[in-house]
Amino acid sequence: MNDNNTRSGFYLLSDNTDAFVARFALATMATKTLDIQYYIMHNAASGQYLGYAILAAADRGVHVRILVDDINLSGRDNSLKMLSQHKNIEICIFNPLSNRNWFRNLELITNLDRAGRRMHNKLFVADNYAAIVGGRNIGDEYFDARKNLNFVDLDLLTIGPIVDDITKSFSDYWESRWSTSIESLNKTTVFKKQLYNIRRRLKDKWHRAKNTQYFNSLRQSDLAKKIINKQIPFVWADAKLFYDLPEKLVNNKTEKNTHFGPEVMSYFEEVKSELLIATPYFVPGDSGTDWFIKNHKKGAKIKILTNSLAATDVIAVHAGYKKYRRRLVESGINMFELKPTAQHIREKTTGFMKGISNSSLHAKYMIIDEQYVFIGSANIDPRSKNLNTEIGIMVDSTELAGLTRELFNRTTTLENSYRVSIDKSNNKLIWHTEENTRERSYRTEPNTTFLKRLAVFLLSLLPLESLL
Repeated sequence: MNDNNTRSGFYLLSDNTDAFVARFALATMATKTLDIQYYIMHNAASGQYLGYAILAAADRGVHVRILVDDINLSGRDNSLKMLSQHKNIEICIFNPLSNRNWFRNLELITNLDRAGRRMHNKLFVADNYAAIVGGRNIGDEYFDARKNLNFVDLDLLTIGPIVDDITKSFSDYWESRWSTSIESLNKTTVFKKQLYNIRRRLKDKWHRAKNTQYFNSLRQSDLAKKIINKQIPFVWADAKLFYDLPEKLVNNKTEKNTHFGPEVMSYFEEVKSELLIATPYFVPGDSGTDWFIKNHKKGAKIKILTNSLAATDVIAVHAGYKKYRRRLVESGINMFELKPTAQHIREKTTGFMKGISNSSLHAKYMIIDEQYVFIGSANIDPRSKNLNTEIGIMVDSTELAGLTRELFNRTTTLENSYRVSIDKSNNKLIWHTEENTRERSYRTEPNTTFLKRLAVFLLSLLPLESLL
C-alpha cells in the first residue's frame, strides 16, 4: 500500500510481452475513459488485437480519444474515419499533412520545415487512474510479434498522482491547434455498417489468434499473473513529468516555456558519481560530447548504450553518431553498442515470429547517481531536442534506479553488446564481445558488410545532422 499521497507507483515494463499485456489490460479494465497518444500505430497483428480491446471498451461505454501523429498514416484515413463513427470514439491526427494521397511524400520534401516536425510522445491512459509512458509505439516489433526484427524497449506502468499530469499532457495536445479530427481531414463518405464490418473482422481475428503460441505466452507472462493475483509490485516514489508543449513545433529556440530539455537538464548537471544512458539514436553534437567529457573528467563514471551498425534500424543516425564516437571513447567514457543477436534480454522470443529475430535497441532511459531514473520517448539527438515533441518521467527512487540499473548491466554484458575501445597498437577502434562463451575482438564495425559501411561513410558526408 502507498502511505504517502504525494507518491506514485511505478512498474518497469522491460519485457515486450508484458508491455502488450499491460496495454491490453488497461483497455479491458477501463470503465470511463481511454486516452491514447502515439507517434506510430501500425495496423499489424498486435495493433489489431489492441484495436479489438479498445473497440470493446467503447462498446461498453468507455469514452476513447486517440491522437496519432500523421507521419505513418498514409492510406489509413478511411479506416480511421470508420472507427470514429462509433459514438464513443474520437480520433485526431497531429500536424496533418495537407495532401492525403501519394503527394504527401512530395510535401515532406517541399515543406520540410513544418512537415518534418512530429509528435513523438507515447502514452496510454485508462480512467485517469493508470498510465503507460515510455519508448514503445504500437506495432508488432515492440511486442515480440515480428519475424525479422524486435525492439529492446522500456516503458513505465504507473498509478497515483503522476497520472493527473499525464492526462493533462494529453489534453494539451488534444486541444492544440495542431490536432485535427479525422472527420475534417477525410471527406470520403463512410457508413456505420462499415464500423460493424471492422468490429466483426477484429473479433474474428481475435478468436482465431486465442490459441496461438503467442497468446499462450501472453497468458503465461509475469505481468498477466500479477494482474490476475492483484500483486503488481509497484515502486512508490516521488516523480515529475516532463513534456514539450505542442508549441515547440513553431519555436526554434530551446526555451523552458515550450521545451522540457532545459528543465530536465538540471538533474543531469548534478551528476556526481555515475551516469548510465540507453538511447537507440545517439548524436550528441559537439556541445553534448564536450559535456560528457567534462563530467567524466570531474569524476562521473559514464556508460552509454546505443545501437551497433548491425543492430540499428536507421543507418543515417549511425553516420551521425560515428562522428563523435572516437572522442568519447578516447576520453575514457564507456561506449557499448547493442548486438543484433541480443535475444535473451527479451525474456520471451516466441511471439508471432518463427525462430529467432534480430534485436534493435529502442529504449530511452537514464540513471543518475543510482538515485534518479528518467524514462520516456526522447532520444539524444538533434531531432528529439529541436524538431519532435517528447515526454518522460523523472523518478526519485534508489529502488527503481537499482532495477533499471540491473537492466542496463544485463544489456551491456559482452554477450549482448560490443564494448568499444581504442587499440593502442594502431590507434584504431576495436569492438570487444563474447561469442559462444569465448571473447572476440573486431577491427571493423562487427557483422556488417562493406557496402553497409560505405553507405554510412557517404551519409556522413551529407549535411543531415540537424534532421537526425
